[in-house]
Amino acid sequence: MREPVSWAPGMWVLADVRPAAWVETALARTARSGTVAAMVPPVVPAYARVLPPTYGPEEAETRHRWPEIAAHTGVALTAGTRFDDLVAGSDRWGRPSDGGLDAQGTAVLAGVLAGFTGTPEEAYFCLWEGFGLEETQAWQDRPMRVRTPDRAYHLLTGPVSAAPVLPTPVEWWCASLWWPADRAWLVATEIDGYLTYVGGSRAAVDAVLAAPEIDAVAVAPSSPLDPSYG
Repeated sequence: MREPVSWAPGMWVLADVRPAAWVETALARTARSGTVAAMVPPVVPAYARVLPPTYGPEEAETRHRWPEIAAHTGVALTAGTRFDDLVAGSDRWGRPSDGGLDAQGTAVLAGVLAGFTGTPEEAYFCLWEGFGLEETQAWQDRPMRVRTPDRAYHLLTGPVSAAPVLPTPVEWWCASLWWPADRAWLVATEIDGYLTYVGGSRAAVDAVLAAPEIDAVAVAPSSPLDPSYG
């Protein structure tokens, strides 16, 4: 029913995708709403938008955080802040990468959220089938998929702490959806976007907002999805 994933230590790919049925059902109702509910079903009390780092155009690819940029440009970070408004037309700061948090950001987020689930050793991760990666080619003929209105995913399982292994070595392509077995929270990243959303208890989301290594703003299920900078 499950096979170990050699390139993602601690993860297994599943033949049975029923643990994701609740996500499929919930997103079938909201996936084209154009709001945060299109990414995180409106079944939890609190939500946050995680703001990924940017990487500068200079050769060293310096990592920049949104509060650092805001301090230079004088733009307030709110639920409505667009990246292009934040950088005020400058290319000094580079761009966030589409498709997910990097391994560093994912590790921090997983570390915070692991404290807000009763099942930290059992979580589920949806990895988009369309990445066309060498690492996932062995799965291309498998009929088992998690299906939302616009995407299909391979379903993996492992502990919450294993979340950072998906962007490594598959850099920038983290799981699009991941949650613990008790469904205490859910993390979602749009493949063609640069933002990550978290939905969960008020305490879990407050912890994400307060974490010094995470940049995030509070949002609501009805908040518009932040428009892409592209």
